[in-house]
Order: sequence, then C-alpha cells, then structure tokens
Amino acid sequence: MRPGLWLAVAWLLLSASVVGAQTVAVAPVDEPPSREAGPDVGLERRQPLPTPPEPSLFTFNIAARGGVQWVIDPPRARDDVFGFGALDLVLTARPTPTFTFLVDVESVGGPGPDAGLHSLTGVNQESDRLEGKDARVFLREAWIRLQSAAGGVRFNVGKIDIQHYFDRNFFAEDETRQFLNSGLLSNPLLASPPTGLGSSLRVSQGDWRFALGVLQLDDVTGDNSGVPYLVGELGRRNIFPLKGHYRWWARGGSVPERRDDLTWGTGVSIDQLVTETAGLFVRAGLGRSDGDRVLSHSASAGVQHTPTWLGRDKDLVGIGYGFLREPDGREHVAETYYNLSLAECCSLIANVEW
Repeated sequence: MRPGLWLAVAWLLLSASVVGAQTVAVAPVDEPPSREAGPDVGLERRQPLPTPPEPSLFTFNIAARGGVQWVIDPPRARDDVFGFGALDLVLTARPTPTFTFLVDVESVGGPGPDAGLHSLTGVNQESDRLEGKDARVFLREAWIRLQSAAGGVRFNVGKIDIQHYFDRNFFAEDETRQFLNSGLLSNPLLASPPTGLGSSLRVSQGDWRFALGVLQLDDVTGDNSGVPYLVGELGRRNIFPLKGHYRWWARGGSVPERRDDLTWGTGVSIDQLVTETAGLFVRAGLGRSDGDRVLSHSASAGVQHTPTWLGRDKDLVGIGYGFLREPDGREHVAETYYNLSLAECCSLIANVEW
C-alpha cells in the first residue's frame, strides 16, 4: 500500500497550434467530456487537434506542461519537492480526407516522487515515460491512418501508443486535464508495452465499436522476440438517455521479461453522464502471467463535474479511487483535482493524491 499522502500543485498546461493550407480555429483544450467520438478522436489525447469542415493540408500543434509536486506525509521522501515538465510537438498531414500522417515528438523531464515512494501504479503518468532517466526526448508516435469517407473504418499503422486506442474513458484518460495517477488514467492490467511498431483497426457501426490491435513488445530497436502484444475491444455507446460508452477488452502475448511465458488480461471501461454537467467512470480488470502465484485484479471509479453553478463552464473537478492487487503487492489510491481554465490555450490544475 502506498505510504501516506502527497500533493501536486501548479500543473500548468499551455497549447498552441500552427495550421497550414487554410485558416482554422484551434479546438479548446477543455472540450466537454460528452463529446461524441468522430473520425479524429484517437489521433492523440494530450492536446486536441483542429477539426475544420475540410481537412487542412497540415497542422502543427505544440503543448507544454509543467508542475511541481510536494510529498507531505510518508516516511520516505518527506517534504521533498519534485518538478516535472513535458513538451509535445505534433505534426499532422491530411492530403486527403481519408489519409492522415502524424508525428509526435515528446520531451519529458523530472523523475517525480515515484522513486522515493515505490508506488505500484505510479503517482505521475508523465514520469512513467522517462524509463528511469531524469530527462528524455523521443519519438512517441509516427503513423499513417487510412479511413473510410465517413470515418466508420480507421486503420493505423506505424509507431503507436496503444493506450490511445484501447481502454479509453472520457472522464479518466488524459493526464493533461484530469488525473495524474497512472492507475486512474488507464487500467494497470492493460499492461501495454512501450510505444513501438504496430497497427490498430477500428470499426464503427451505429452505436457499436469494434477494435483490434497488435504491437511489438519493445521499442523499434529493442528485443521483439516472443508473441507480440495482441488486444481486442468491443464497445457500445448511448444505452441510456444521456451519453455514455461501455467497453470490454482482452489482451494476450508474451511476458516482456520472460518471452517464453505467456500473459493475458481482460477488463471493462465505462463512462456515463448522469447529468448534463457530471459523469461517472468505472474500470475493472483481471490478468495473469505464467508463473504468477496470484490472479491480478484492479478496479477504479470516480466522478467528473463541470461547475457551471459557479459560472465556470470550462473548469473541471474530479475525484477517483483505485485498487490494484498483483504479485508485487497491493495498493489503494485516491485522487482529486480542480482544473481551472485560464484561457483557450492554458489551464492551472491543483491536485491531491493519497
């Protein structure tokens, strides 16, 4: 279990966009969580891309994020202050409405408090991508998308981040607007490998969604022996009068540390509006690898609310709880945040995590 309480204050997000071929408006960073999934949903979730009626030849997006975290309670790393930051440069080319090419280069720095706290889930999603370093510049994604004219069929191939396409949840998936803890942003038992070569196929038919994905177990230059990471998802939306999404996924492949052993996992992800300004999210999962002495399981749930009664119709407030049990131990986590929208391009987030 995580020892104690930590606090993250001053999480700043800045976003800018340069658009070629035609002039378009930049979509707000804090667009409503009830937004319907369209052809561009899933391009990336760290900063929305422009969505003009006709596709631009290219768009260039910049998103800068930074913050500080204080550990205020546990016996380890007490009163320590950790700074962190990230910069994303995203170039998107759309020569035709059915063809998209995207390159995402990310620079991230600041190891965060996880090294001292030894948490299972990770108290800062940004720091998870450092791979043990203090700073890192890397190619996060580079892919080609082919899609049908109406966007009902979308096929991505290249270097992809599998979490952008599976186990999504509109109220708990974006570290730039919502939670920081990795266990609340995605299901820990999805166990996605580092971004590497792979492909994703998504099909939309009415209110049903179908998806299949395959990914290397390591980065392009790493060890890719064994069975690759395979994942499938079945989704349904809008069962109730207010909007909602209900997803079930299953994955399998070789254990990254022991390529002769196999691993599997399955889980659900649900987001549901309960009023026009408030929504609930629920995740749960099971998983096991050859040689494990226990069946791993996880669960998380929470609420996101837009405080329109305060006259703040672009702010977000959220609270969530998660539990993880795996061979290395068990952990409970709770987190709350307030996302204060300062302008179309930036916001300030205060965050407390236990």
